[in-house]
Amino acid sequence: MIDTDTLIKVIIPITMFSLMFAMGLTLTTADFKRILAVPRATLMGLLVLLLVLPVIGLSLAYAFELPLMMAVGLVALAACPGGTTSNVVAHIGKGDTALSVTLTATATMATLVTLPLWINLSLYIFGGTGTNIEMPILQTGGQLFLFTVLPVLLGMFARSRKPALLKYEPLLTKISVVAMASCFILMAVIDEHDSFSRAGQVILPTVLLILLAAVVGFVVPKLAGVNVKSSATIAVESCLKNILISFFLASSALSSLDAALASAVAGAIIMPVAICVMLAFNLFNKSQEKLVAS
Repeated sequence: MIDTDTLIKVIIPITMFSLMFAMGLTLTTADFKRILAVPRATLMGLLVLLLVLPVIGLSLAYAFELPLMMAVGLVALAACPGGTTSNVVAHIGKGDTALSVTLTATATMATLVTLPLWINLSLYIFGGTGTNIEMPILQTGGQLFLFTVLPVLLGMFARSRKPALLKYEPLLTKISVVAMASCFILMAVIDEHDSFSRAGQVILPTVLLILLAAVVGFVVPKLAGVNVKSSATIAVESCLKNILISFFLASSALSSLDAALASAVAGAIIMPVAICVMLAFNLFNKSQEKLVAS
């Protein structure tokens, strides 16, 4: 019989590795070099993803007086980069696909450092000196490197050697996502601490976080002079989080189902919110075209 230990120490890490390898298959070195081509949009996107959203996450956790591990899980979710799904939504929605891919790639690399820092800060703020829970920054950074950055680099290397491997990315991604979701469901079934009975506490702050991510992801870049198309793309990148990273950290590094609850709630709403952002962007474009035509 599969127990929680097997899920946390074996199945989830393997699933995470395969998912990030699949992400690597979609990337090339050009995606990182593109930062120089669109520096303002990229830098504003990274500012929102790596600094503004985690601060919003901290503020919401504080305002709603969430229990320690739920608060940490919300901040971890806020500090996560966008996932490859955001690239697809940006492309279908006629956003700036190149910018989306660049932000996904660079933010994923950056969170190797920023995620452990934000989680430790939230542990300190919400747990104070009374908590015996800690997340060693170097050890967590090492885990993130091993299960996020390394497989991405291996995926990029594999694609550079054999471009045909790219056609297997959708299948690998789907299998990994289904496997990770299955792990979460199994953990909920095995749940010894009855965490799901307390899940209601994190629903509203998580919904607000995702909605604010979409709004702030658009407004901040726009105020900084970034065009509407790129601002809408950053908004999608901001709300369509790679929730599997936060779930991985919650289950493996923090060993807490409470810390994974925000990720579970976000999983139900991030796609509809991102789609609404791109629909609004396209409606705006059509209205502008009609004005020009008249």
